[in-house]
Amino acid sequence: MNTQSLPLEPRGRTRLWVAFWIYGVLVSQVFFGAILYFYRRVDAMVLALMLGAFLLYTAWIMRTIWVDALNVRNDMWGYLARWLTVAWALNAVMVSIFLFLGHLGKVILPF
Repeated sequence: MNTQSLPLEPRGRTRLWVAFWIYGVLVSQVFFGAILYFYRRVDAMVLALMLGAFLLYTAWIMRTIWVDALNVRNDMWGYLARWLTVAWALNAVMVSIFLFLGHLGKVILPF
């Protein structure tokens, strides 16, 4: 395989607005809302599984948006979506860690 034929930027098949707004924002918010709804109703193992699934979904979203970012007319929106998604993923990891520690009683939660 000739490496010169490989594109420098990978391009997915999903439109950026679908990957970002539907998969990234809407579904992630519903997923995280469900975690918060069940937060006090489940034991630590179930919460760990829910948060783990949320983080796996976040990783999938980050990859999807990274690959589909340049499926726009103006590349600026793609680069902006990439960096916003990286920031969201870092936030999701930190919030998940602190929610789990709060569930275990290791940190005091504000609610």
